[in-house]
Amino acid sequence: MSIKCAPISVATVHLVLAHISPLEGPLPPHLVSRPLLQRHHFLGLAPENAAEYLAWPSSEQSHVVELLQTQALPSHDEHLIIHYTTDTENLTAHIRITPDLRLLFLWDNQNGWQYHNVDLMPFPSNSYTNFSDAFAAYSPDDFLPEPQYAVTAPDDGDGDDDDSYWNAYGQGDEDHPPPSSRSAKETKDLNSEDAYWAQYSSVQGEQRAFQCLYIVSNSSSRIRGLHTTVAKTAK
Repeated sequence: MSIKCAPISVATVHLVLAHISPLEGPLPPHLVSRPLLQRHHFLGLAPENAAEYLAWPSSEQSHVVELLQTQALPSHDEHLIIHYTTDTENLTAHIRITPDLRLLFLWDNQNGWQYHNVDLMPFPSNSYTNFSDAFAAYSPDDFLPEPQYAVTAPDDGDGDDDDSYWNAYGQGDEDHPPPSSRSAKETKDLNSEDAYWAQYSSVQGEQRAFQCLYIVSNSSSRIRGLHTTVAKTAK
């Protein structure tokens, strides 16, 4: 379920700071942005390599993380300066935590603000000081969501796998539901074109009838042409 987008809270920032400075173990997954989680997973990154684990590659990567681990961090009652940036995919919060450093959080529709990166100050030149202005420029709804399909190759030797295949294939397409696993097996056993088309009669009966009519009509035309040729040859 999606949650309403709102400015990042000071509590969220301090919760993440408590985990990353000092970094003593893996970050809770729900606090980490999806791109950063994917980076951890595919590159096999562990907290022992703090620079790679907490920051994205840059010429200042190691220096940035060293500052994060050694500089004094803001207290809970200290005012935090926050800017926002946006593009067609992400809404990002930039929080100044020291004169030299800022934390970056990405907005996630299911989990809210999640830690994404640590970088040097200053704020980006195209950042917004007001959340409302940034959110107005952030228009993810202008893009239709890509349909999600779960397709698994069927296994002829395992009925359960076959069931999973047909149950997963074409999910969300209620107007044209796929044939059941039982129908698929009966089609395979009968090995008959008529039995095959019978499974799809509710959806494609008219199309099949048109195909048959075309075949018959085409065959009749060929027969008439053959008769005409024979008659001319006889003369």
